Amino acid sequence: MLWISLLNSLLFIIWLLFVIMMNFCCQPLSPLEWDKKELIWRDKPFYVSRYRSFLHVPINIGKKIAEGMKKISEAGLQAEPMVLSRNETMWGAEILIPISGKAGRFRIELLTGRFLTRLFEGNYADIKKWVKETKKYCESRGFSAKEFIFWYATCPQCAKARGDRAQVVVLARVE
Repeated sequence: MLWISLLNSLLFIIWLLFVIMMNFCCQPLSPLEWDKKELIWRDKPFYVSRYRSFLHVPINIGKKIAEGMKKISEAGLQAEPMVLSRNETMWGAEILIPISGKAGRFRIELLTGRFLTRLFEGNYADIKKWVKETKKYCESRGFSAKEFIFWYATCPQCAKARGDRAQVVVLARVE
């Protein structure tokens, strides 16, 4: 009878972990898919919008993403499950959402280039360290990094639920 009680407890724990994991809105990325990869984009269309930040901390990014998704949908286009951030200053940045086509209703940027990726997991405050590591990785491959674009693949709520651990993909445009 003890083993039945233990089995029931184990099943309850497995069910509870499943429920907790299903409540995360951000599914973990696989290092096999995103770490140390090369992406080549030729005129890949992205919806672009500016958001405000304070010392690189986003202020209204959630609102801008929601607005962008609505505009993309209203234009009859599909968005890929990725929102990139191109940090320009301490006070503002741009979101880039990859989309299925072009539309004249909003600002679109066509990205062309070779990008090397690194997938990191940790605290958002580690971004400077991650940029340095990505730069070294690019150099080890014989490239020079010209621009960095970030995919914050874990929202703040999911990062907090995971012990303040977020996944971030650093994309380095290289030459």
